[in-house]
Amino acid sequence: MNLSEKLVELRIATRSATMCESVNGKPKNTLSLKTKVLFLLKDKSLPPLDIMTTLHLAKTNLALLTTEMAQENLITKEKSSTDKRAVYYSITEEGKRYLSSRLEAIELSLKKAFQGDEYKKAYEILDEATDILSFL
Repeated sequence: MNLSEKLVELRIATRSATMCESVNGKPKNTLSLKTKVLFLLKDKSLPPLDIMTTLHLAKTNLALLTTEMAQENLITKEKSSTDKRAVYYSITEEGKRYLSSRLEAIELSLKKAFQGDEYKKAYEILDEATDILSFL
């Protein structure tokens, strides 16, 4: 098995653990784009280009998504004080709660799968894998 096959295997293996989105209280799918955008914004404001590049989104799709997220009060859109053409997105308190609930669902799933030292080992392995694959 080569690295590309292992990467596909990892993506498939993590799918069920990331079932954190729901409709009417029932698991719907894995991480939505909304959750991914909020995750990117959790520590800092970002311009649209950074989000588009990281998530491989078209400008139009990001515009539609962020408009919806702003209407839901999950993010805010701010103009730069030095350049009025520059726009940055920031997460709101409501967005932080939304993201937190998704991350808690994933964490609960992982803690059921990994007990004690297994959890720590799984964390360390995924941390190392993330570091190695971060260039992609």
